Amino acid sequence: MVKLLHSFLRGGVALLSVMVFATACAPQTGISLPGKKSELSQRQQESDWEEVGELPLPLESHQMVKLGDFIYVLGGWNDKKGPYAEVYFTRLTSEGSLGDWQEATAAMPLRLQHHAVIVHNEALYVLGGDNGFFEKSKVSDRIFRAVPNAQGDITDWVEVGQLPEPLTIHGVTTIDDQVYVIGGSQTFRPGSTVSDGVFTAKISAEGEFGEFEKLASFPNPIGWLTATAIDGRIFAISGKEQFSPTRLIEKVWVAEAEADGQLSPFEPISTVVPRERHTTVLLDRTLVVIAGGGAKRVLSSVEAGEVDGDGNIANWTELSPLPEPRYAHAVFAHDGDIYVSGGFVRYGSNETSRKVFRLSSN
Repeated sequence: MVKLLHSFLRGGVALLSVMVFATACAPQTGISLPGKKSELSQRQQESDWEEVGELPLPLESHQMVKLGDFIYVLGGWNDKKGPYAEVYFTRLTSEGSLGDWQEATAAMPLRLQHHAVIVHNEALYVLGGDNGFFEKSKVSDRIFRAVPNAQGDITDWVEVGQLPEPLTIHGVTTIDDQVYVIGGSQTFRPGSTVSDGVFTAKISAEGEFGEFEKLASFPNPIGWLTATAIDGRIFAISGKEQFSPTRLIEKVWVAEAEADGQLSPFEPISTVVPRERHTTVLLDRTLVVIAGGGAKRVLSSVEAGEVDGDGNIANWTELSPLPEPRYAHAVFAHDGDIYVSGGFVRYGSNETSRKVFRLSSN
């Protein structure tokens, strides 16, 4: 996929639909080329998504990550049980499809959805999350760590820190041993609001979190964003300012980390199709933004933007869309391929998916 994306993005071809050019100074308005089909979009048809397996159960707002030789699915929600604490793991086959799932010995200490999961120094960390959208729902401020054994199983979780406040629908990323937490909400129920808070903490060599420090606020309240680090910079993409579905954001912001863990102010540098509950995955230096909930419909579109050495995104290009619309899905990358799993199928429905799709570099 890295080679595939680089061949796409180096071509300098025209953008389609509402894709936009941007400069390092400020975002520009989108352009539309109706009826025009570029060489890029034709080549994309040669790289379609394929179904390569199923989750152990239908899920949305779950997390799916790769650690070592294993793929892990942690928590999530469906209308059969609500939020889950169970953790499942499997290997990828030599063909890149999913093997048989096993349930880990130790479930997470809490039933969670909208939690953040990071992989750091061969360990899994779970940060925050909530247990459902209802009047007495609870949002977690706890941070848990697990180190899988050689067989991929998780036999124990240890609490290794505490967020500065209970948080869900937040963005989390790492730069070296420094963790950054952006936005989110302290509640997940009718009438909830989202935060403009930005915090950082250091992970010790023993896997413990230090005390979180509050940094300069995000430009606006934000939730359901994605946060991805490249070359000491954090790219925050889309999301929304309120729980209302009409307040989606199209901006892409960037901030640069300093040696002491501080961040420069987040500045808008580009735009994407506005969305929330989307996913972003990094392939080499290319950010790939996948599906999510749009203003009036669930999206299947996939947009890719290459980051240059100065932290700019020259343009966004459309890749092959998902076979089906998805939001609140999960994503991971392996060996240049992108894997997308689960998620809600459409607005106004509790139907969740088990399907796993792959966009292959081969």
